[in-house]
Amino acid sequence: MNKTHTETFVVRATDCDVNRRMRPAALFIAMQEGGENHACQLGLGYDAMMARGLFFVLARIHVRFERAPHCGETIVHTTWPGMSNRFFCPRYHTFTLEDGTPIASAGALWVMLDTNQRKIVSPKGVDLPFPDTTDIPAPIDLPTRLPQPGQASRIIDRAPVYSDYDINGHVNNTRYIAYLCDMLGNELLRDHYIADLIASYEKEIRTDDPLAMTLSLADDRFTFLVASQSGEKHFAAGGTLLREDTV
Repeated sequence: MNKTHTETFVVRATDCDVNRRMRPAALFIAMQEGGENHACQLGLGYDAMMARGLFFVLARIHVRFERAPHCGETIVHTTWPGMSNRFFCPRYHTFTLEDGTPIASAGALWVMLDTNQRKIVSPKGVDLPFPDTTDIPAPIDLPTRLPQPGQASRIIDRAPVYSDYDINGHVNNTRYIAYLCDMLGNELLRDHYIADLIASYEKEIRTDDPLAMTLSLADDRFTFLVASQSGEKHFAAGGTLLREDTV
């Protein structure tokens, strides 16, 4: 049983912004795909879990970029599970260049949902053959509290569309990161990149009802909230930005 799983990929132009930097949402896709590939090796992939009436969803994540990945660069992605507890199944990720230069690291907390009731199932009550990875140092702290939202800088309404939904029937976790970057906007992201991000997925989105999206900016800090029109929270995030010349 492999404790870790490593994949190598080249940053594609289609995954980059106008500055030839990998979009943060594309890195989230790489984490999602790499984590699933490792889970399949462990007998815990999507199809195997669905056969048991369960599936994993991302609950919280902490990501730190040392610098932006650039178009054409070869990136080495290594991922492994942490030790499960009563509620969460952690998973870690590191991204480096081929020479070992660090690019990004992430620590995620996943939960299992029952496919019918969409309720959380404790890992302690399910046979999950994750390897013992206590000997592998955590590359980043797992997410805890989110930054408190500041005064709103921008508020828009936006409804989910066809490309937002995934095979679980809800808006995919990577799409919220795309929403965040859309709110930050071209002008700001032209010379800034996300440096540190903590995000919490509060309630899955399964309909195409309009959503209220709120961005708060204060110097290099931001918070972002996605909520229903009635105020029910779906996604919350906060973090910091770095100027391009310091990423």
